[in-house]
Amino acid sequence: MNFSKLDAYMEQMPERGLPACELSVSRDGKIVYRKCVGFADAAKTRPVKETDTYWLFSATKVITCIAAMRLVEQGVIALDDPVSKYIPEYARLRVLNKDGSICDAQNVMTVEHLFTMCGGLNYDISHEIIKKAVTETPSTLDIVKSFAQIPLDFEPGTRYKYSLCHDVLAAVIEVTTGMRFSEYLRTNILDPLGIVDMGFRPNDGQKERFSAQYIYKNGTGEVTEIPIFNKYQLSPDYDSGGAGLFGTVDEYMKIITAVACGGKTPDGYVILKPETIKMMGENRLRGNILNDLSRTRLYGYGWGLCGRAHFDPIRSMSLAPVGEFGWDGAAGAFSMIDPINHVALYFGTHVFGCDYAYHSIHPTLRNLAYEGINA
Repeated sequence: MNFSKLDAYMEQMPERGLPACELSVSRDGKIVYRKCVGFADAAKTRPVKETDTYWLFSATKVITCIAAMRLVEQGVIALDDPVSKYIPEYARLRVLNKDGSICDAQNVMTVEHLFTMCGGLNYDISHEIIKKAVTETPSTLDIVKSFAQIPLDFEPGTRYKYSLCHDVLAAVIEVTTGMRFSEYLRTNILDPLGIVDMGFRPNDGQKERFSAQYIYKNGTGEVTEIPIFNKYQLSPDYDSGGAGLFGTVDEYMKIITAVACGGKTPDGYVILKPETIKMMGENRLRGNILNDLSRTRLYGYGWGLCGRAHFDPIRSMSLAPVGEFGWDGAAGAFSMIDPINHVALYFGTHVFGCDYAYHSIHPTLRNLAYEGINA
């Protein structure tokens, strides 16, 4: 292995507009590359350390889907189950038509639609109905119930739209297990893997280790420091399956490394079965639904039972194999699971609005990591 090109690229991150970042790459269960770059504070007094914490934002979705697929494996939930089987409020959904009229939904929203972002929901967390629910009934399940009062953007199963679907998936986990989503994660994934620096509500010590947050200007590459916050944490008691976790790079890597290695940890704890992991990396979008996704940036990728799912290496120009999957986050994080070569990668940073990261930095990091592994 030779990671000199990846190393040089990482060293340039502050010049690219990312003041602080970390990268970790594992293969066959072992960390083969680990680097911290920049300063964790805007005053440049705290060099980035491996103990720095970040809001994961949508990189949370990968962990939520892993947690939900455990229940699919166990037969507790099924992909073709109606969401209303678990949350009755989803039995009477309505759809907003293009002409502004509202009608009853004809299609049933299923659990698979939640996994694949085809449920018809959107990401308008400022909607008056959601704001009212946050004020009156701030638990995860009660807030998710309120989503069903808002007309859908389309009939379930007919389009793709990035949305609150994985928040609803977390609520399904709560109903089926009788546990808070945070408790389910702690009991079934975090504690068995020895993960302590990850959760929904950081303590004072973890808050002190948060890396500064910034907003990015894509034209100039300039960044401006902003207060550390997570707007997707809708209430103190809300466990957002879509964007609510915080954590360190090393703690996140424990989970995705185990999944990349057939779902088993070095001490034998099984998170998922290999056949389940294979399903997660298979594209489930077709036709116009796939076009909805590809209009963004993911050429050669579809969407599986987790996030992006690689299926066309010619169009993607990715060195990752077909079946690689993962997702990213609103502050620039990037997660990758390759169960074929047993490779996992996580890039941690805290910079909002950086389209440059999604379009250029993430795919470059991915390909340079494979170049280094294969050198």
